[in-house]
Amino acid sequence: MENLLMYFAKVNGLIILFYLMYVVFLRKETFFTSNRWYFLSGFILALVLPLITFTKTIWIEPTPLTEVYEKNIPITYSQVEIPVQETTLDWSLILTSFYIVISIVILLKIGVELVSFFSRIQKQNKQKESDYTLVDSNSAENPFSFFSYIVINKDMFTEEELQHILTHESIHVKQKHSFDVLIGKVFCALFWANPIIWFYRKAMLQNLEFIADNETFQQIENKYLYQKTLLKVVTH
Repeated sequence: MENLLMYFAKVNGLIILFYLMYVVFLRKETFFTSNRWYFLSGFILALVLPLITFTKTIWIEPTPLTEVYEKNIPITYSQVEIPVQETTLDWSLILTSFYIVISIVILLKIGVELVSFFSRIQKQNKQKESDYTLVDSNSAENPFSFFSYIVINKDMFTEEELQHILTHESIHVKQKHSFDVLIGKVFCALFWANPIIWFYRKAMLQNLEFIADNETFQQIENKYLYQKTLLKVVTH
């Protein structure tokens, strides 16, 4: 149990370290793709580095043992009264169990969201494109993409706005940003008590949007209208 708690503490410490390094050195930079791999590498290294141990072997010359003479010590028997110890609550076990239960609840919530999403899109109109599947939603929610699906209510946008949004979301699909999103969710479920993990995930999601915005800007002509489209989505 102590080894597990020590490993857990080291993982959380490394996550904090990677986030602080991002804030100090990388947040103001525009290397968005590199930042993406930095975030993912931070998750992997936080899990792997605490498992690495270094051992050093030191050879010592043997020294002769001195002769030890045993003395005859009389053996005496006496009755010792052993006090009865009261059983106390194992608070470390209780807190650990509580923590695990919360993590399981969050993981189950993620699973429910996945099942709900895929069952929902089965009931809606879908249009297969070359790089993605367009799902025509009838709800007033903001457009979003998940794996190879782009969900959008076409009635909320003009034709040009729609093309800008599809260009933006298709970049998320092509670069498989949904894997980053899921990895961030799982880490938040496992290390939910660490407040920095939530900031780490938020920064990672923002960086994914920076990647999509940056590449969309390079593909479209009317950049001003694209900015207005983003503003329309955000205010909605």
